[in-house]
Amino acid sequence: MWIRFRLIKPIGLLIARKPKYNLKYTGEQHAPYRGPFIIVANHQTAVDVFATGLAIRKVLNRCPLKPWAKTGVKEGKEGMLGAVLWRYLRTIPIDREAEGEAPKAIRKSVEYLRKGQLVFVHPEATRYPPGTLGPFKYGVANLGRAVPAPILPVGIYRREEDNGIQVNIGVPFYMPDLKEPSEDDGLPESAIRRYVDSLKHWSRQLERDKKGMKLVTKMIELVGHMFDSLGSSAYERVFQMASPADNEFLSDRIMELLPEGWKKVGSREEATGVSEEYLAWRAAVRALEAVDAGASDTPGRLPEDLLS
Repeated sequence: MWIRFRLIKPIGLLIARKPKYNLKYTGEQHAPYRGPFIIVANHQTAVDVFATGLAIRKVLNRCPLKPWAKTGVKEGKEGMLGAVLWRYLRTIPIDREAEGEAPKAIRKSVEYLRKGQLVFVHPEATRYPPGTLGPFKYGVANLGRAVPAPILPVGIYRREEDNGIQVNIGVPFYMPDLKEPSEDDGLPESAIRRYVDSLKHWSRQLERDKKGMKLVTKMIELVGHMFDSLGSSAYERVFQMASPADNEFLSDRIMELLPEGWKKVGSREEATGVSEEYLAWRAAVRALEAVDAGASDTPGRLPEDLLS
């Protein structure tokens, strides 16, 4: 039981109903009964983590969620609510000015997953404009490669009709198996990779109920013991197994949960232009829909009459 979440949940539900947020969500039934699993979401608002937590609050009643969060959130750079939640819910801190932060975050994440908890990651690492999905960092792909934990995809955006927050939750999945080398290189990280992939095959067959997720916890614990026996260099290489194809695989899963017209972008500069095009396109669609609705309400008049 996560006491901290249970205490703040009633306040969160009240705030979520305010016009500024007006939270709605779908797919909460896809979330496993409890941890351990990894939540991967795009980043659109300062309260994405808490909005997702409210959407799967039945799970959070049973186990804690630990989000990756840049240290600037603690300093209030993402708003006061974000700063309060950073301190209250506790996070896996990421100092974007320091080197080697991703391996530290992955190591900490593995520790929490071994305890049956949830880990939340925004692979974009920063917010992107509406209608765009930014390039993914390798951290969550490396984490997904390192442990046999299911990944829960989440798409987040502001609805056009009321600017409320929409959270769409998808079906859990696993990272695809890595391609086997033609010859055994004898490296410990290669042996762990094969071991993790074999455990994933077992994990896929399990129900996402209480019993099944307990078995997943035991699998991650076994992998954790292997990590504990590695030397520092091999340990670091285990957390660097992801490829660009892995990031594409993850971003595709998120795109499936976002509205029509959203596009992947390679940078914030590109995102600005794409977002403007997206918003203009959606405005045109709304205008046509309004014309169509007006035409249908006008006797003897067809939409073509209004558009000619």
